[in-house]
Amino acid sequence: MHAAPEVREVVTEEWRAALDTHDVSADDDFFARGGNSLMAMAMARRIESRLGIAFPMDVLFVDSTLAAVLTACEAASARR
Repeated sequence: MHAAPEVREVVTEEWRAALDTHDVSADDDFFARGGNSLMAMAMARRIESRLGIAFPMDVLFVDSTLAAVLTACEAASARR
C-alpha cells in the first residue's frame, strides 16, 4: 500500500477528532476552526504514534491548514 493514502486518512481522521467535526476541507485552518496549542500537541502525539513519524509542528504553527499539514506529514512518512 502506498504511504500517502494512509497518511491522508490518519491525519484527516485525527484532525477531525481534535476539532470534533466531520466537515473538513484542505483549506481549513486548525486554529481558526477552534483548535489551540494543547489540542495541537495531543493531535500530533496521536499522529506520530499511528504513523511512526515526527509530526511537523513548525508547519502547523506557520501554515495551519490541513493541506499544509498533510503535505508535511506525507514528506515525513516518505523519509522513514
